[in-house]
Amino acid sequence: MSRRLTERDLAHDADSARFGDAMIRCEGYAPACCDAGKCMNGGSCFASPANLVAARMIKALIPKGAVGLHYAYLQRAAERLREDRIAL
Repeated sequence: MSRRLTERDLAHDADSARFGDAMIRCEGYAPACCDAGKCMNGGSCFASPANLVAARMIKALIPKGAVGLHYAYLQRAAERLREDRIAL
């Protein structure tokens, strides 16, 4: 059974498969995290508070390159959740 992904999986000497999975979890600027070998968002990409989980779930609903007001509402809801401006 594999362990949960952590910020340590971004380290330069990390297992390559776990490093790839950790890069996918990146919610910031992935190249900066890759260069630094650590999360440049203070580890928030690997935290699981309810607002961040909800924001990730909403972002997953938005197709790449989507245009429209309803997609803008979803985007804004995800941003506000990530900023902890919506109480759950």
